[in-house]
Amino acid sequence: MLSVEDIHVNYGASQVLHGVSLAVNPGEVVAVMGRNGVGKTTLIRSIIGLTPARAGRIALNGTDITKLPSHKISRLGVGYMPQGRRVFASLSVRENMDVTARTGGPWTMVRMLELFPNLGARLEQSGAKLSGGEQTMLAASRALVANPALLLMDEPTEGLAPLMVRELGKLVGVLKESGTPVLLVEQQLAFVLKYADRVYIISKGQVVHHCKPAELAGDSNVKARYLGV
Repeated sequence: MLSVEDIHVNYGASQVLHGVSLAVNPGEVVAVMGRNGVGKTTLIRSIIGLTPARAGRIALNGTDITKLPSHKISRLGVGYMPQGRRVFASLSVRENMDVTARTGGPWTMVRMLELFPNLGARLEQSGAKLSGGEQTMLAASRALVANPALLLMDEPTEGLAPLMVRELGKLVGVLKESGTPVLLVEQQLAFVLKYADRVYIISKGQVVHHCKPAELAGDSNVKARYLGV
């Protein structure tokens, strides 16, 4: 599905990622964890083409997407739920989803409104008038109605109340049941342990640990050293 091989990414003269490699297999939820500022968001941005890698290779189903622009990567089937939600504030809930919607897949506006009924009552409201939790649900819906082959989720639980975290967890569960693979950058350990199939931990721009969630749960040394838990 997704293969990231030895990528190096810079912001100007500053190198952020130093040879990161990982993989997402069909149907998997793969989590990327680490302290703030270690390169997790840069990794997601490099995959979607917003901060292209200067070296290494990123492939989707065998197709090299390393140097492709974001819109072409999206058309190949990579969905993106960015950190901070970033819904289109001036557009209505309906318009936010219409912008990205593609037919021919299981994820439709009707399906998203079944999952998130609150959005149904706000279809004509602008994104700016939604609560933070509702904006998160809209950001997820906007990504999914494009019917991606792979979904990138960058810090989706950030700033959410516990109730909304549970709602987001239900969505990840539905994605797993549907077989939609997910690459999830996340800080909440409990969320990762519950929903991920595998976990990569990044420190100082490098993958320093890779394991199953059950192994991470029982490894107090790794949690303390790299996650501050």
